[in-house]
Amino acid sequence: MNVVSGDSGQPVELVASRPAEWVQRFEYLSRSIRLILPDARIEHIGSTAVPGLPAKDVVDVLVGVAAEEVTRAAHGLLAAGWDLEGERIGHCWLSSPNRRERMSVTHVVEADGPIWCERLDFRDLLRRDPGARATYLDAKELAAESSAGWDDYTRAKAPVVGRLLSADREQSG
Repeated sequence: MNVVSGDSGQPVELVASRPAEWVQRFEYLSRSIRLILPDARIEHIGSTAVPGLPAKDVVDVLVGVAAEEVTRAAHGLLAAGWDLEGERIGHCWLSSPNRRERMSVTHVVEADGPIWCERLDFRDLLRRDPGARATYLDAKELAAESSAGWDDYTRAKAPVVGRLLSADREQSG
């Protein structure tokens, strides 16, 4: 299945880092998800998981389940009130409370699969490397200024994310 809903053309606005607020929001979301998916692995990802990094005021959550459970898990969240924005094989993403008033985006993927590992590797790179953080912030700011909506914003940042991850993997050997 490859169903993807486009964004609503919402403008992208970056705000100053709010680490305490974002951690609190993540913890609330994590508890809510755990009620529906008790065996899932749950991680805080994205810029709101990197203290000091400006971000959209939207907490990104990564939910890891068995590969064959990705769609079922996402539909469990949908039944509990999340807004299912898109599905691809091995990756579903949902907004809360909905795509027009996003407070969070939850990504359901295979635990320890490629998407899981890439998202965590990027978060961890940004947390430990000030140069990578600065490069990514420049890309975010440019993307926010020039994008027509969230989909454009995400696409505009993708090449920088790829370059930063590749460079980090080369250094790590």
